[in-house]
Amino acid sequence: MTFADTGFSELKPDEVYYKKKPQIEDNTNNASTSEQQENGRADTSPTPNTSSSSATLQGKNNDDPIRYDKKSAKKIQNYQDNYLKYGFTSIIVNNEPCPKCTLCLEILANDSMKPSRLARHLKTKHPEDEGKPLQFFQRCLKSCDTQSSTLQNFTKLNDKCLEASFEFSYLIAKDKNPHTIGETLVVPAVVKMAEIIYGKQYGDKLKCIPLSANTVGRRIENIAEDLKKQVLEQITQCRKFAIQLDESTDVCNTSQLMVFARFCFNNEIHEELLFFEPLKKRCTGEDIFSTVNDFFKKNNVLWKNCVSVTTDGTAALTGIKKGFRGKVTEIAPHIKFIHCIIHRQAIAAKNLEPEVHKVLQDVINVVNFIKTRPLNSRTFTILCNEMGSDHENLLYHTDVHWLSRDKVLKRVVELKDELRIFLLQKDKCSKFADLFCDDTWLSVVCYLADIFEKIKTLNLSLQGKGDILTTSEKVTAFRKKLMLWRVHSENGCLEMFPSLCDFVDMFIFLVPQNGSISFNVH
Repeated sequence: MTFADTGFSELKPDEVYYKKKPQIEDNTNNASTSEQQENGRADTSPTPNTSSSSATLQGKNNDDPIRYDKKSAKKIQNYQDNYLKYGFTSIIVNNEPCPKCTLCLEILANDSMKPSRLARHLKTKHPEDEGKPLQFFQRCLKSCDTQSSTLQNFTKLNDKCLEASFEFSYLIAKDKNPHTIGETLVVPAVVKMAEIIYGKQYGDKLKCIPLSANTVGRRIENIAEDLKKQVLEQITQCRKFAIQLDESTDVCNTSQLMVFARFCFNNEIHEELLFFEPLKKRCTGEDIFSTVNDFFKKNNVLWKNCVSVTTDGTAALTGIKKGFRGKVTEIAPHIKFIHCIIHRQAIAAKNLEPEVHKVLQDVINVVNFIKTRPLNSRTFTILCNEMGSDHENLLYHTDVHWLSRDKVLKRVVELKDELRIFLLQKDKCSKFADLFCDDTWLSVVCYLADIFEKIKTLNLSLQGKGDILTTSEKVTAFRKKLMLWRVHSENGCLEMFPSLCDFVDMFIFLVPQNGSISFNVH
């Protein structure tokens, strides 16, 4: 007897269906009934009469009332079409067909997939519907399918609205806009445009997108937490990493500590913000180390995997005994400390000679005299309009935004005639007016505008992705340019300084070669 002779050759490999014995018709129905009950089938329908004495076999497919799961060795009841007369349809739950009532939508266990239990549910829970025709339950089934389809579409719409809410919240955080802009401006504008272009029904769908201020805040927090987890997972996988610290005071006089991580992941260098924490107490090296060390412990980041630390050179970070460097060296002596090359360049750019620094302070005083007094600011604006100037106002200078010095100085150079006329009209500003009548002083202002623009270009080129070799080469090349520019300026060639060159050509003014303008190599 072969495997095909057993009748199991057509069965699926992961399941073994229960194959009932042939039911031979005889006059003793008790034996047949007891046999059915032993096999888990409690069908109360009468046994059909057949003229043949041969066995009537049950099918070997999923239409069988019972089957066995090979993996779980569990008896599984299958749904039959005639179960609808009891008001039940079938639904898949955990890969098992389960009966679902079309009247109360209750889902029963797979063990209840038997006519007797289904009939009992109909009799006890819905006695008023017992004995109704099959057409009634078919209408209930159709209504149930309609409700399921509507709920499914509503769920899909909610998923899309949720995704749109996250995407919009990410754009708000990226563009640094207030959280209220979504609810007060964006949603009404988008709904109005959709109603005009596509119709009112499309605008109603867009109203479902949750974009309240509190919702946007939660979305941004969830996105930030997810990005943080991704960065920590990548750092854990790559093993070796480097960090860069920067402590700064914001507009609320709160010291903020920013820590960036640099690591290699998937053969690419990544630079990501690791965390951003306020320093609630003092800003000593011990406080900074405590904040960083607590973060590392909380997120299972090991100091032994850190290879270097880059700082801005302050005493709190570079102190060998009580500074951040001394605390880190105690637990990880292998870590190397590096002074940020961009910060070194910024410090060198601020080192001006006394004469040049005095000219810069004079420019700042003139700007503050006009900008800090509303009357002077309005009067100067009217004067610029009457003279047909390209600009109407001056620009403020701040030490924090020191890269904007070139813009402040360039605006003063472009409005030097307007400033001279305005200051001559003020009796109390004779000292400022004399400055704009001094060609040597103006030439220094033009030189500062040009040199600070080149320094800003160098600083911007050092930022972003790169390595220490590339940044060092850029700084070295700029120093060589300064030496070359100094030689050219001594020979009367000022083409590398366009503002100064235009000023000299306009007033036929030759810069003295004895050093009236000092080109200090930073």
